[in-house]
Amino acid sequence: MGQVIDKTVRVLKLVASQEHCTLKSLCAAAGYKKSALCQQLQSMVRNGLLLRDIAGEYHLGPLFSDLAARREENVLFRKTAESIAIDLNTACGGDITIATVRNGKYRRLFSCTSLRVTRLTANAPDEECFYGNATGRVLLAEASPELRTRIIGAIGLPSDREWPEATGDLKTLLEELKKIREQGFAAVFRSQPGRCFIAAGCANGNAGLPVAVGISVPQSGFDETKLLELLRQALHRLDHTTQP
Repeated sequence: MGQVIDKTVRVLKLVASQEHCTLKSLCAAAGYKKSALCQQLQSMVRNGLLLRDIAGEYHLGPLFSDLAARREENVLFRKTAESIAIDLNTACGGDITIATVRNGKYRRLFSCTSLRVTRLTANAPDEECFYGNATGRVLLAEASPELRTRIIGAIGLPSDREWPEATGDLKTLLEELKKIREQGFAAVFRSQPGRCFIAAGCANGNAGLPVAVGISVPQSGFDETKLLELLRQALHRLDHTTQP
């Protein structure tokens, strides 16, 4: 496997460094036999690493531009998410959470409290708190049926402590998730520590995965109409960030 990767990298470097690359010129530069290199090049073209034009010359393939575009989109999305978290905190004074799904698990992108943003590193542990909070419920509700089935299969049904209305069986849980999709948000009220949590989301957020934005405020400051409007504006900004 290592030799195959080394050979692939060498070919890519040669193609990147030369304006016109033919099978003949690559064989001469790399020192490979024509039959062996021809098979390698065909595989690289099939996988998008190389592009062969009508003149038979090789160029770097579309996979590289696709990956670069995806990376740029991810960076833009994260910057926008951080800006949204700060703006929401300023607008309502509440704690803000922006979350998504990664590897089938709940994943916080940002948490913002009193204008202090918690940036989570790529090595931060994934979580499994879909049921107990508003953002998690929205993520599960907005996920594709296949992803939703996979997540539920992995974490099981909610406990009575996590989500009393959705306990019992799968049908009950799915009905509660359907309600969230239809109303467009989820709300969780906790007597301890006396706070209200409200979240809304979109199904096609970053990398085509659901994204949820949540706000937590004291019960005395809960204004559903105002908070839903703020969430709607935040999701509108995120949606325009992820659209081409």
